[in-house]
Amino acid sequence: MLSGNAFRHQMVLPEQQSIYDYWRSKCRKNQLPSRHDIDPSHIVSHLPMISLTEVQHTPARPRFQCRLAGTGFWNLFEQEIQGQYIDELPMGDRCDYWDRILTKIAHTGRPTAGVTRPGTPMGGHLAQFWIRLPLSENGRDVNLILGYDHLMKMSDIPQPVEPRERISA
Repeated sequence: MLSGNAFRHQMVLPEQQSIYDYWRSKCRKNQLPSRHDIDPSHIVSHLPMISLTEVQHTPARPRFQCRLAGTGFWNLFEQEIQGQYIDELPMGDRCDYWDRILTKIAHTGRPTAGVTRPGTPMGGHLAQFWIRLPLSENGRDVNLILGYDHLMKMSDIPQPVEPRERISA
């Protein structure tokens, strides 16, 4: 679950690596960190694009609610998304994409990183480089997912961005 550095080296941006390194520093004895282990003062420069997503386990499948969304998400949604469910956000087919990724993290307890296009009305010209990191109150069962997103203009990227993700080994 938490071994190896290969996953870190697959990340495209140093900002993703920085958040991952911070999260890894909070893992103890092969257990996931909890929300209380995360100190916002240690990731100040990333806060505008930090999110916390609550995993609500239901009989059919988990559902995901934005518990915290940094101010940078206004650039994508032009509204407050805190308190909203992922499947209700104005992202078109990206709702299914995020549901699949968050479900995988909730079930495996493994961090995942990737790149996609936001799918929001204001994000059509952007690439979204992201990382999602599981958090747990008991060290095993994922109840929150820490997220970091980095938005970049498509015109600033040398090659086209196709949705992809990488899960840690």
